[in-house]
Amino acid sequence: MKKITIFIMSALLCVLTAASALMPAAEAVGLEDIYMIGDVNLDGAIDVKDVTALQKHVAMLKTLSNAKLEKADADYNGTVDVNDATHLQRIISGVYTPLYGKKGVDVSTHNGDIDFKKIKKAGYDFVMIRLGYGDNDKTQDDSRFADNVAKCEKAGLPWGAYIYSYALTVDEAKSEVAHTLRMLKGKKPTLPIAFDMEDADGYKSRSGMPSNAKLVKICKTYLKGIKDAGYYPILYASLSWIKNKLNDSTLLDNYDIWLAQWNDECDYKGSTLGIWQYGGSTNYIDGNSISGVGVIDKNFCYKDYPLLIKNQHYNGW
Repeated sequence: MKKITIFIMSALLCVLTAASALMPAAEAVGLEDIYMIGDVNLDGAIDVKDVTALQKHVAMLKTLSNAKLEKADADYNGTVDVNDATHLQRIISGVYTPLYGKKGVDVSTHNGDIDFKKIKKAGYDFVMIRLGYGDNDKTQDDSRFADNVAKCEKAGLPWGAYIYSYALTVDEAKSEVAHTLRMLKGKKPTLPIAFDMEDADGYKSRSGMPSNAKLVKICKTYLKGIKDAGYYPILYASLSWIKNKLNDSTLLDNYDIWLAQWNDECDYKGSTLGIWQYGGSTNYIDGNSISGVGVIDKNFCYKDYPLLIKNQHYNGW
C-alpha cells in the first residue's frame, strides 16, 4: 500500500511542478510576516513546495513539525490528509480563491447608507457589520444592521457581525449573547461573530472599570455563549488591551483574535490571530477612506473563514 501511495504522490507532484512553471507563485500570504493556513513550510507563500511537504507527511515519508502541521489543515475540517493537498492544488491553480490574504472593512450605522458595490469594486472582499451594542434591548440594535446584511449579500461580499460590549458583569455579558442571537436569527454569516471589548466612550472607566480577571471572564462568557449556540466567535480588542487587560492564555489561546492596531505592521504574533484591523480614521497602509463610501475601518484576514465555518458547520451551515 505504501508503494502505491508513494507512486500516486510522485505523479501528483510531477503534474504540480509542471503547472507551477506555467503560473506565478502565490503571493506572500500576509501584509507582514505571519504565516497562513496552507503555508505548510512556513516560507511566506503557498506553492507546490507546500503540497510536497504535505504529501510527504501523509505518505509517512517525513513528519511535519507541530508548527507546520498547524498550517497543513488547508480545508479546515480538523484532519490533515490528502484532501488538504488537493485543496492547495486548487488554490495554486486559481480554481479556488481563499478569503485569507484579503482586505475588508467593518461598518455600523455611523457609516450611513453604504454602497457595498463600491466597497467591492475598490478591492475589499469582506465586511464585519455591527449588530448593536450592550444589553438585549431593541433600542440598542444597530438600526442599519438588517439593511447592511441584505446589501452585503446582494453585492456578493462575505460578512460577519460584531457587538460593542458595555458589559461590566457576567450577567450583562449573557444579555449581550442574547442580544446577538436575536439579531442573527434567520441569518447565515460566513465570517465570525465578534465581541468588541474596548472603552471607546469611557463608559467602563466612568462606571468602575472591572478588574482584568473580571474582564477576561466577561469575554469568555460571551465567546463561549456564542460558540455553544453554534456560531464561530472571535474577540475584538486593541493591542494595548490584549497586552495589559486581557493577557490570559485561557482566553487568547482558545479564541480567535480580531486585533485593532492602526499601524503599518501587526505586532501581535499569537497563533490565534484571525483578523487585523490595520486602519480607520488613521491609516498607514492604503488611506482612510473609499471613494463614494467615505472614511471607514479597514482589515486584513488571516483565515479562510467561509471555508472554515462551512466545513465545521458553524453559523447555521
